[in-house]
Amino acid sequence: MKCSDNKPSLVILTNLYPLPWEPNRATFNRQQFAQLDDDFVKSVLVPIAFPDWFAHRKEIKQTEHLRYVPYFYLPKFGRRLYSAMMFISIMLHSGLWLMRKKPEKILASWAFPEAVAASWISKLFSADFYFKVHGSDINLHGKIPARAKQIIAASKRAVGILSVSQALADEMITMGIDKEKIRVIYNGVDHDIFNSKHFITNKKIDDYILYVGNLKKEKGVIELIKGFAAISEKYPALKLLYAGPGNLRSELANQAKNLAISNKVVLLGSVDHNQLPELISQARVLALPSYNEGVPNVVLEAMACGTPVLATDVGGIPEVVNEKICGKIIVARSDTAVAEGLDYILSSVWDNKKIQQHSQQFSWQNNKHQLLKMLMRVNQC
Repeated sequence: MKCSDNKPSLVILTNLYPLPWEPNRATFNRQQFAQLDDDFVKSVLVPIAFPDWFAHRKEIKQTEHLRYVPYFYLPKFGRRLYSAMMFISIMLHSGLWLMRKKPEKILASWAFPEAVAASWISKLFSADFYFKVHGSDINLHGKIPARAKQIIAASKRAVGILSVSQALADEMITMGIDKEKIRVIYNGVDHDIFNSKHFITNKKIDDYILYVGNLKKEKGVIELIKGFAAISEKYPALKLLYAGPGNLRSELANQAKNLAISNKVVLLGSVDHNQLPELISQARVLALPSYNEGVPNVVLEAMACGTPVLATDVGGIPEVVNEKICGKIIVARSDTAVAEGLDYILSSVWDNKKIQQHSQQFSWQNNKHQLLKMLMRVNQC
C-alpha cells in the first residue's frame, strides 16, 4: 500500500450481513463494519445461495459499495468444493467490480468457504488478507478434515485473524493455525441503544422469559420450551416469548400444545432490531441454551440492558458472562438444566446496575480500536 492521503480500499466478503428480505440478519456485522467507514473506502460483497438469490432477485438492488453475488453450489454434495465454487461465482459475477475497487485489504467474515475463497481473491489482487471467525465455522467445519485443511491453508496467507472469543482462538491453535496471527476481539454493544431506559415501570406487562434468535434445533429452542414447561406451574403468570424466524416454528407450537402451555408460549416471528432493546429490558430472563456459539451478541445486549442471562457452557459464553453478577451458565442439550437454571434466576435477586456495569467492557468503541490495530498493523504510513 502506498502512503498517501487517500483511504485504503477494503473489501469485506461475508454471508453474515442484512439482506433486503432479512433486514435483521447479522446486524452485529453491519454495526462492526460500519465503524470502518472513517478509515477505509469500504465495500461489502455478500454471497447468496443461488436458490435464495433467484427467489428474491427482484428485491436485490446493487450499489457501488454493497454487492450481492449469486453463489452456485451443489447442495449436500462435494462440500470440499464449496470454496472453489464460491471463488468462481464471485469472479464471474463481480470480477470487474473487484478490479474497479482495487482492494488493498480483503477481510472475510466466516471461515469456510468465505475465508478460503477470499484468500485466493487476495492473491489475485496482491491484497492483504484477513478473516474473522464466529463459532460454528470453526467448531463444525474445522472438525471435518477436508474443510479444516483449506481453512489452515487460508490462515497461512492471512496477515491477521479475528476471533470473537478465546475459546475459538484455542480451537484454531489446536487445528494448527499460527497463534501469533490470532487476535481475540469481542463484539460490541451500542450502549446508547441497549440500556435499562427502556424499562417502563408504570407500564403493566406480563412477566416473560425471552429467546432471541433463529428457531433452530442447535439453538436449544426445544430444550427451552421443555424446561419452561417444567417450571410453569411454579410461575403461573410467566410466559415464554420466542423472537425470531426459523423452521421449527410449527414444531414449537406443537410442543406447546402437547405440554399444555399453548397459552403461555408466544411466537413473535422476526422482530426488528430496533424493537429489541425494550423487549429485552422488560424480560425477566434472556435465555439462549445453544449447542455451540462464539460470543452471541444477544447475550451482550441483554447484559447491557441489565437483564440476567441463562446461557450454555459453550464457546466464549463463559468468558463474557460472570455468574456472580449476570445470571447462570448451564450444560447444553438438557431441558432439566434449563428448568433448574430458569428457576435459579427467577428465584434470585439481581442487581441490574451491576449487570450493566459488567457489560460496559463490551463496546463498539473498544472493538473498533482493536480491529483497526489489527488491520493497520502492517503497511502503515
